[in-house]
Amino acid sequence: MPPAPGPVSKPDYLTEEQWAGLTLAILTGVAEGVDRAGLSWASDLGVTAVSAVRTRMDELRVAEGAPDG
Repeated sequence: MPPAPGPVSKPDYLTEEQWAGLTLAILTGVAEGVDRAGLSWASDLGVTAVSAVRTRMDELRVAEGAPDG
């Protein structure tokens, strides 16, 4: 099994409150989905989901021409 994903840093373009709310919503959704499916990978999948969302938000900001940071 591959190693668990590492922590995901807050993007500079979100406030602490925005990032906390977003990550909490993602982690809650993953935990509920994993529970309904009867799986035990909530932590690993939650961090992976947060990382994927962070990556996609960065891509969207670049596509919109927003300055980095």
